[in-house]
Formats: sequence, C-alpha cells, structure tokens
Amino acid sequence: MDWTNFEQVLRQLSDLQVGFVNNWVSTMPNRQSENPPNFRETFDKTLKFQEEVVTSSLEFQALVARQALENQKQYWEAYFNMIRKA
Repeated sequence: MDWTNFEQVLRQLSDLQVGFVNNWVSTMPNRQSENPPNFRETFDKTLKFQEEVVTSSLEFQALVARQALENQKQYWEAYFNMIRKA
C-alpha cells in the first residue's frame, strides 16, 4: 500500500469535511441575538396541548359509546315490535 497516497486521501477528506462544516456554519443564523428558549413555558404549552388531546379523545369516545347504545336500543325496539306484530 502506498502510504503517501493514503495520507493524501485522508488530507483531502479532512479538507472536504472542514469545508462542509464551514459552509454549514456560515448559513446558520446568528443565534446569539435570539432569546434563549423558555423551557418552562414550552413545557406548560406541551402539557396543556396533551391535556386537550386527551380531553377531546375522551369526549369523542363517550359520544361513540352513547351512539352505539342508542343504535342497539333502536335495533332491539324494532326487533320486539316486529315480533309482536307477527
């Protein structure tokens, strides 16, 4: 194996990586001027959203259960009425 060629390949790879990182960093906005994230506010908003999702889900499940019971009630009433008439 030609070690000089291998060292040259490693040097070129390193140069490519440095160029990529430098390009990437130069396109990032300056984050020092932004306000740091408020973790407590973010946590509270996330918790409130989760609570709303659970509440909505439970309300929907209750609606579906009521509708299923109402459908069963109507089915059995119709069944017994039909049997009585027969």
